[in-house]
Amino acid sequence: MPINDEHIDHYREHGYAVVEGLLTADEVQRTLDEIESLRPGWVDFVRDPTAARPADWARTETNRRQVRFPFPGEQLNRNTLHPELRRFASIMAGGNPIVCEQSDLSLKSFGHPADQEQHMHCDYVNHTLTYPPDLPRYWQTAYLLYYTDVDEELAPTAVCSKKHYPERILVPAVYSPDARPTLYENEVKVTVPAGSVLAYSMRTFHRGTRFKREGGRLGQFVTYAPAGCPWVGIVGWPEQAVYRSFRRWIETATLDERELLGFPEPGHPYWTEETLDGVAARYPGMDMSPYRAGVRPNGTLPKSGD
Repeated sequence: MPINDEHIDHYREHGYAVVEGLLTADEVQRTLDEIESLRPGWVDFVRDPTAARPADWARTETNRRQVRFPFPGEQLNRNTLHPELRRFASIMAGGNPIVCEQSDLSLKSFGHPADQEQHMHCDYVNHTLTYPPDLPRYWQTAYLLYYTDVDEELAPTAVCSKKHYPERILVPAVYSPDARPTLYENEVKVTVPAGSVLAYSMRTFHRGTRFKREGGRLGQFVTYAPAGCPWVGIVGWPEQAVYRSFRRWIETATLDERELLGFPEPGHPYWTEETLDGVAARYPGMDMSPYRAGVRPNGTLPKSGD
C-alpha cells in the first residue's frame, strides 16, 4: 500500500502515521532471507522461540550499529531507499532535497538485552546537534519498518499524539511515567503485520516496550533529513550529543569549534526565535548572544556572508 493523503494528514495532526502493507509479501520474504544471511538463526528463532537461540543472541540493543547500510544484499538497500519513504520525507521537508541519514537493523526478543521498557522520548537527542524546529526546511522523518508481525505482547512501539504535548519547546526530551503520566496514558501501541511501517519525527514522543511472552521482532530504522544541514544525522557527531560530556563540550566550545562539527553559524537561516529558544533550553550553559545577534563577538558577519 502506498503512503496516501490520509497517512499524510494523520502525521501532520498527530506527529506519526502507521502504514500497513508498504512492502509486499515477496519483499518481506527477501528481506528475511537477507537478515538470515547477516544474522544466522534469528529468523527461525523469531518464528519459533522454542528453538535454540542464535549464536549472537546476547548482543545488546546497539546490535543495529554493526549491521547498517549499505547491506551485502539488495532488498534491505531497496527498503532503505524505498520511493514511498523518500516521497513522504520530501513532502514533510517542504519539497526540498533530502538525504538518508540512517539505515540499520533492529533485532530483539523476549529476555534479550534490548528487551526494555523505555521512557517516553524524542529522538532528536542523537539526530541533531541543535534543536528540531517546527519548520519543513529542517524536518527529519524517521521510519521503523517491521519485518515480522507485532501484536500487543511482542514489544510494540508506543507513540503519543503531539496533541498531548502542545508546549512550544520540547525540552527535556525524555520523561518517566511519574514525571509526565499523560504521555503514557495516551500512548498508542503500534501493532501491525509484517511489511508495515511507522513514520514519526524528531518531535514525536515514543518508546520501546517490553515483550510479554516468548517471541521476537525484526525491523529496520530508516531516517531522512533535509540536505545541506551538516548538524543533523545520526551517523556522525549528532549521535554523541546524547551524552552529558559532549553537551558540556558544546556549551563551552568556541563558535569556530562548534562550526567544525557542522553547527550552524550565527546569521544562518536556521536561527529563528524557536530554534534560539530550543537550543538554549537544550544547552543551558551556552552563550547564545552571538546567535541571537546574528554576528560574531567582534562584530563580523557570519561565514555565510563572507
